[in-house]
This record gives sequence, C-alpha cells and structure tokens, in this order.
Amino acid sequence: MQAIETVIGDWQAFIAKILEKTAAAGFDLGDFSQMDHICYRTISLDNYKKKKEDLVGFGTLLGETMVNGRPISTFRLNQPLIYDKWRVDALELPAPKEGKSFKEGLEHSEFVIYDSKENFLKKYSDKEFDLRAADRGINPEIGFSFKDEYAVKFHLLNLPTVVFLENKLGIREVADNA
Repeated sequence: MQAIETVIGDWQAFIAKILEKTAAAGFDLGDFSQMDHICYRTISLDNYKKKKEDLVGFGTLLGETMVNGRPISTFRLNQPLIYDKWRVDALELPAPKEGKSFKEGLEHSEFVIYDSKENFLKKYSDKEFDLRAADRGINPEIGFSFKDEYAVKFHLLNLPTVVFLENKLGIREVADNA
C-alpha cells in the first residue's frame, strides 16, 4: 500500500516546523487541546480534483463545503498522523482562491483552543492575528501567519465536528463577515 507521504509530502517535517514556529512565536502549546488537522494547498482546480481523488485511499471524505466561493474538502484519515504527543485525524484540502497564488503543498495547521475566543485573544493581545473569519459560522477562525509559507489557525471545535454539524444542519456554504 502507498504511504500518504506520496500524496501530501513529508508531513512529519511539516508538523515539526509548525510546532517549532508556533512555540517560537510565543504561543504556549499547552493552550491547545488538539492539532485537529493540517491543510494541503493546491495551485489549480485540476490539481484540487486530482488530489481529492488521491486522498480517497487514505481517508473518508467527510464533506465538501463552499467557503468564500471555493470548495474545501475535509478527509478523516484512516490512519491518524502521530507526531510526538500530537494526533492529527483530518486533512483539509481547499481549492485555490480566485486570483490568489499559493505554493502547492502543506501550508498550515489548525489547533483547537481550550479557552474562549475572547480569552485567547486577550492572552495573546501582542500578536498580529488575521481576524477576517473570527465571526465565521459555527467555528470562528483566528489566523496567524509566520510571514513565510506557513501559518496556523485557532478554533473552538475540531474540523470533523464542524463538518458533521454543517452536514446535519444542511450548511453547504460559508463566508467570512469581512
């Protein structure tokens, strides 16, 4: 059987880099209950469709939701990715944003926070967060960029739970307020 690395690349080096950068940026990794998923970016809609087909062998497609006008697929991995104390159960695969250019490959990770969004923002008030999606739908998103090709995002719920709720509530499209 093929290894997931053949589809998404060296996820262990990616997670190590994300954790290193997150801690170096001054975040306490103990503030996160989970690294619930990692994100693989594609450079074209054709690549998105191909990668989506490739990932079916490594997980179950939980859903595909339109987010800000483009599809994003969420897979629950058959074999979670284990790195140190972190267990990653899901992979997010967004189609590229219209007019935006991204490098193909693993790009960001998302953490579930223990605290409320307000308390988290207060604790880390010295950080420059991307708050465009801070009031989005059932799972507000707080973004933080490392000013290179990597970023992290913070949520209240893990992605498989969000997709389950979206499916249950019939939510097929989500957009940022800003």
